[in-house]
Amino acid sequence: MIPIFTYHAISPADGLYGQDFYTVTREQLERHFNALAAAGRQCLSFAELRQPKSLPVQNFLLTFDDATADHAEIVAPMLNKRGWTGTFFVPTAKLNRPGYLTGDQVRELSRSGHTVGLHSHEHRRLDLATDDEMREQFSRSQQIIGDLVGGKPGCFAPPGGFMNEHVREVALGFGVEAIRTMRWGYNQKVELTALETIPINRYTDEEKFQRLLAARQTRSLYFGKQAMKSLIPARAYETLRNLAFKISGRS
Repeated sequence: MIPIFTYHAISPADGLYGQDFYTVTREQLERHFNALAAAGRQCLSFAELRQPKSLPVQNFLLTFDDATADHAEIVAPMLNKRGWTGTFFVPTAKLNRPGYLTGDQVRELSRSGHTVGLHSHEHRRLDLATDDEMREQFSRSQQIIGDLVGGKPGCFAPPGGFMNEHVREVALGFGVEAIRTMRWGYNQKVELTALETIPINRYTDEEKFQRLLAARQTRSLYFGKQAMKSLIPARAYETLRNLAFKISGRS
């Protein structure tokens, strides 16, 4: 079992969530990291997943989506202090914009031993894109990240978690070896091109995170979330999702 925890933006202080469902605070993140360390868990990288039989039993991966500036300002120092590595999925059109990573920060993440992965160029939903549009998104993001880190990115996370077989085929054609989906789960077996994840959101307090570590969470709420996502408009989905998580107390 290999849990992959997915984070998005990290707020510098409590009470600064704004309206974003997936934003957590620095304090939340620190408590999650403390729980992982106290449980004796070992932080892995995507490269290590190529040989799953040799991995320690008590393990985990950390991924961070969307290239917000706090990934360099808050997350990286916390990881470096513990000797852990993270994987940062970067939509390259957002680089060097206010509130997002700069090219120099991406270089520094890579130099520090972290992984920088593909997240399309414009953070577009790829399963609805034409073939040419999809390939352009892969090509541009791969070139930009490759120039920054000095090598072709080997992992990919589809924006919004929207994935189909054609997206997977195109990703593999661009040399991608590992795909972190947004399908909820603990990776009971390693399928490199269909890796499950545990998305962390603003309602994931320490108690809920402990339940995740103990594998006491169920998939039911996430299956319901995915069903809503496919059937109703985005704004209505976001309202219902927030309400469901608040009432259920699940993370």
